Amino acid sequence: MFDNLRQQSMESPAYDESVSSGPASSAFQSQGLDLIRSLTPQQRFILALMLFLNVTVLGCAALLVFERVALPF
Repeated sequence: MFDNLRQQSMESPAYDESVSSGPASSAFQSQGLDLIRSLTPQQRFILALMLFLNVTVLGCAALLVFERVALPF
């Protein structure tokens, strides 16, 4: 599995200098979409679940910080 890892990393650079700079370039967008499309349904579910849990935890923390809810103790 890791036999040719160094050789593979030399052949395909992590950053292609021919790609235009900026986060809105089409190459970066298509690369991100390809990454998401290559995930299995189980992996997509785990990512969606983790995003949901992050939003709920941060939302509850914000409610506590802004004193919209109070802890019962």
